[in-house]
Amino acid sequence: MRKEEIFQQIRGKLIVSCQANEEENPFNPPEEMTRMAKAAAIGGCAGFRANRPENVRMIKEAFPDKVMIGIWKVVTEGCDVYITPTMKEVEVLREIGSDIIAVDGTDRINCNGRKAYELIREIKETYPDQVVMADIATINDARHSVEAGADIISTTLSGYTEDSLDRYALGTDFDLIEQIRKEFPEVFINAEGRIWTREEAKKAYECGADVIVVGTAITNPMSITKRFVDYIKK
Repeated sequence: MRKEEIFQQIRGKLIVSCQANEEENPFNPPEEMTRMAKAAAIGGCAGFRANRPENVRMIKEAFPDKVMIGIWKVVTEGCDVYITPTMKEVEVLREIGSDIIAVDGTDRINCNGRKAYELIREIKETYPDQVVMADIATINDARHSVEAGADIISTTLSGYTEDSLDRYALGTDFDLIEQIRKEFPEVFINAEGRIWTREEAKKAYECGADVIVVGTAITNPMSITKRFVDYIKK
């Protein structure tokens, strides 16, 4: 799909992040994650965000008409950048049908000794038609990613990087969404990260998001259960 078609299909809609990174999570195998995606599809989501080639491929094959945001988390010792960190991962995700490829768009150094956001420019120079989502944590990250050519700016990493840790306890980073929208009126914004309720989803749109991604609150029964248990204990 072309960028305009993708944007039209997901604008104002819900994308569900189907991930189960914990080894003990019973939904971790691709077959189980695809069943989770099926439940989300029945519920009416516009697309998925999935991690690792086997999950991206299986879910995309099962739901070819849904938009797929493909990522590949690769952890390198001593490096904080792990979301689709190099062109190697990009090549695979593109080959297996990712409509959108999400990469780390922060100001941090990746495993190749380069700023993470610089990968965006490399992708766009190699594959001008590839839609790239920049997972960012701060407005400064957004600036770098927009300049590098990102098609979508996503608040995914707010609260998870050293320069944004203070944002985690605040929940959904509505302030960051508003900052991005104010500074970049034309950019396509994805609100992602710690969206737990319908009210928070609504507010994300009111703050300027074009689309939202919800993961844990929908597809991680372990975390949902623990959230209730911890609250009851208090």
